Amino acid sequence: MPVSSQRRPRSHSARALTWAGLLLAVSQPALAQSFIGRGAPRVLAVPDAERAARPAVAVRAEAEPAAPPALPPLPQRPFPALSSSLRLSGEESALQWPVYLTEAQSREHLRLRIGYLAAISVVPDASFLTAKVNGTAIGRSEIKAPGAIRIIEFDIPADLLKPGYNALEIDGVQRHRVDCSLDATYELWTQIDPAWTGLVSASGAAAANSLRDLPAIAPDARGIVPIRIVLRNRPGFATFERLIGLVQRLALAGNFSQVAVEFAGETQGPAGLDIHVAEADAVSDSLGRQPLTFEPAQGDRAARITLAGDTPAEIEAASRIVSGIATREPMGSPQGLRALALARGVPTQGRETLPFSAFGLENREFGGRLFRTGFDLTLPTDFVPADYDKVALTLAGGYAAGLELGAQIIVDVNGRNVASVPMANAGGALFRDETIALPLSRWRPGRNKVEVKALLPAPSDRACEGGSAKNRFLLLDRSTLAVPRLARAIRLPDLAATLGGGLPKVAPGQRPRLVVPAPDRESMAAAATLAVQMALSADKPIDFELTNDRALEGRTPTVVVGPARSLDPAILRTTGLDPDQIRQIWQGRAATPALSEPGRRFAVMDGASLDRLRNDRPPACALPAAGPRPAGTVGRSRVDAAERRERDVVAEWNGATASQDRLADQVATMSARLGAAARESWAATKAWAEDQVREPEIEIGAQASLIVSQGLPGRDPNGLLTVFTAPSAATLQASALCLTTPSIWNRIEGRVATLDANDGSLTNHAAKQARFVESGPMSLENLRLVVAGWFSTNPSVFTLILFAAAISLGLSTSAMLRGLGRANPGAAAKSDNEGTMR
Repeated sequence: MPVSSQRRPRSHSARALTWAGLLLAVSQPALAQSFIGRGAPRVLAVPDAERAARPAVAVRAEAEPAAPPALPPLPQRPFPALSSSLRLSGEESALQWPVYLTEAQSREHLRLRIGYLAAISVVPDASFLTAKVNGTAIGRSEIKAPGAIRIIEFDIPADLLKPGYNALEIDGVQRHRVDCSLDATYELWTQIDPAWTGLVSASGAAAANSLRDLPAIAPDARGIVPIRIVLRNRPGFATFERLIGLVQRLALAGNFSQVAVEFAGETQGPAGLDIHVAEADAVSDSLGRQPLTFEPAQGDRAARITLAGDTPAEIEAASRIVSGIATREPMGSPQGLRALALARGVPTQGRETLPFSAFGLENREFGGRLFRTGFDLTLPTDFVPADYDKVALTLAGGYAAGLELGAQIIVDVNGRNVASVPMANAGGALFRDETIALPLSRWRPGRNKVEVKALLPAPSDRACEGGSAKNRFLLLDRSTLAVPRLARAIRLPDLAATLGGGLPKVAPGQRPRLVVPAPDRESMAAAATLAVQMALSADKPIDFELTNDRALEGRTPTVVVGPARSLDPAILRTTGLDPDQIRQIWQGRAATPALSEPGRRFAVMDGASLDRLRNDRPPACALPAAGPRPAGTVGRSRVDAAERRERDVVAEWNGATASQDRLADQVATMSARLGAAARESWAATKAWAEDQVREPEIEIGAQASLIVSQGLPGRDPNGLLTVFTAPSAATLQASALCLTTPSIWNRIEGRVATLDANDGSLTNHAAKQARFVESGPMSLENLRLVVAGWFSTNPSVFTLILFAAAISLGLSTSAMLRGLGRANPGAAAKSDNEGTMR
């Protein structure tokens, strides 16, 4: 239970008072401390050094003495970015982070700090946050922060943290203030603020002391690991290629979930990692001509890697050293290693049955109205999603008696409802083998999120009496997920397959090309950030060839990163985009100012962050100030359609007022109309057939700040072209950082995706026609599955083939039977006799 509570005044000394309240809470020997801010809806901010040096104004707290003068902030290690939202939703929810600690850190006296904002509908008396470290609860606190960020801290007992990975978990139990209905559970949420959540220590010991401690590199307040490359001169593309490869290996060795690459002239800030590229003739003797040296973080300076030189050979030598470190097996507590594995999703290759315990789920009894649980399953990047088979979800558990009509189990895959099972027995039931079929067409290559929900309304909910006294639902960990044999081929175009790690499989043995037409600082940072995220998805480095031209050469898969004004219109047309439409949408947004100075340290969130937390916006999604946006997108096709409708109306009025023609003219007019009708019918039939193979036009919304599109310039799949474009270079850098947020990156699919980097909203447009590229040894069984998958995604073609086959079978059968059989002489003679008698 929190032991101190302070309220924030409305005066200009709020920041100093905030820190004073934090210091006062730290001085108490309790399990948790808290701070509640009041007044203007601004997040609590730690004062800077200048303000911290000023004396704090004495404020009378609730039964507490005056606060001491403000001091510099305590060291804090934020948590890494997760593949899910930082929101605890519903009546019961949990978040878990794998956090790496060095041996020195694990022996320190650390505290777990949590900053959160809660919905006003959450009642404090019955709602709690529970903090766990490696499966052990270290404290619990009431949820009561409806108007401002609340900060609580828990002491971590000695010997609970282990060197290596540790599992840190926040569980939430939430109840509504006045409403006990099923719909009211959707109003319950607690948003974790990443800027105020992490581990704090009074000693401030260095985190990473060597390259082996790369996983201990602290992220910034957004959960992102910034990697700043400090260049003293202007290297060529070959050097940039090696630098991008080095950053990929560093990210893989550190098991980073999200990386922001910057090319800076100087370093700033303690978070992340700095890479100093020294000139070969300027290397000091202290380096001993080693390919690289590592310096721990000190004060406000981040950990630093200094390269011996800027030649491709020297950078390649440094990359080999980092690759050797990446091959080590991770260490840590069993719970921490399990959390690390689950953070990547449970992989499967098909023909496998996985129990729920493999996803970290345990037996669970639930007494609320809406039960929720979920897990992540990672499918191969060359998986073909189509309706040739189904995944079997077998549930074991039961439900209580007395549930109302409408109680059911719902299964969502990637945010879309795919199946439901009613719980119709009024007396309750136990189920052992309740199998739910999940179509393979609803899955995607790479990571998939499965959510199991149980709607459990009861008559007592209407009166709000005893609604939680009795358990209503039971789910056992021996429930299973059976994955059938999967069709294996790369489907093109498909952003989920290629960006999720399948790009090197499109053309094995060839280096993918990374094209940056305008290689300025922001565009190069965006390209490097995207390349590192693709390597993290593939779980191995991707050896890109970096150029600024030859985007349409077509010899190898190509990724183009650049502002729209720097791209050849033919590049956009190849991926199905209209250059004129994009120019009209982004008119006035091409002159966006730079997002920040190079090497800028991420600032603590300002007052607007409260709205961002309420709306559950990813912390990495924030655009620089932009010019005025157009009110909407009005394509030329719409204008032409309006003009045609106007001409048709005029023609109808002219026809109504014209005099009657003569009979001959009427006959000629009728013949012309019949001919026109026949031609129109033929044109409509032809257009329908073309529509079955033609990709529809995509209208890009005015709010889009980034477009990702993919296409094939010819018949050769090796020429796959992927384009990342934005209105300006600064917007491109900011949007690329938002796109690589794990919770957004894992949802990209189709042939075109648009992103609004202000709020992280992503819109995908599926490909109507796709080509399949063989990705492994050929087999008849796999070929059968691929063909079946192709037909299931092209039902019109399948229907036409069946119709043509039926007609061909009928005609061939008629032709074969026409000359078969023998004449009946008796019937012929009888026919002749009848004719003679007549």
